[in-house]
Amino acid sequence: MRTATYTILLLLVISACSSKEASRIETVKNYYSGFNNGDYKLIETQLSDSLTITEGDYVMNFTPETFETHFKWDSVFVPQVKIINIEQQENDLLVTISASSKRFEFLRNNPLVTKHLVHFTNGKISKIDNVDFIDTNWKLWTEQKEGLTQWIASNHKELDGFMIDQTLQGGLDYIKAIDLYTNRENNSTKPLEE
Repeated sequence: MRTATYTILLLLVISACSSKEASRIETVKNYYSGFNNGDYKLIETQLSDSLTITEGDYVMNFTPETFETHFKWDSVFVPQVKIINIEQQENDLLVTISASSKRFEFLRNNPLVTKHLVHFTNGKISKIDNVDFIDTNWKLWTEQKEGLTQWIASNHKELDGFMIDQTLQGGLDYIKAIDLYTNRENNSTKPLEE
């Protein structure tokens, strides 16, 4: 009888762990699906009361409200995220994604493939560590970014600062800057012929 009781308890524990892992995987899938569909409400239901995103030493702390502002900025670039792989790592998930967007296309790294270590608090996403960028050409990224910011600073001062403004307006200015820069030869004014 005692063996049967222990066996049932063990099965319940294993079942609960499997259910928790499946739930976390579903949470991650919903989170990225929200970006693909422009659905912040779906993303918000996957998040803890606070969210921290890290990239190396760079740390961004968000509340649901401030993350919505970031989401609006990001949505301007029409991101499409594909989950390549999800691995369980203790209580966290290591998620490899491929993200495409107008911004990454301009920066010549489209798609951008990254690994995110996703942490949970009470079943909700509380922290995302960007732990690896796979085959990212940082030299080309930097050349594109610097060329754009320098050209905008010289030719369209009204857009200067777009790179650090992560609001909806900042995203719209970023898209406008990319369009102006990309079409700069077609947009240059020619002297009038008399």
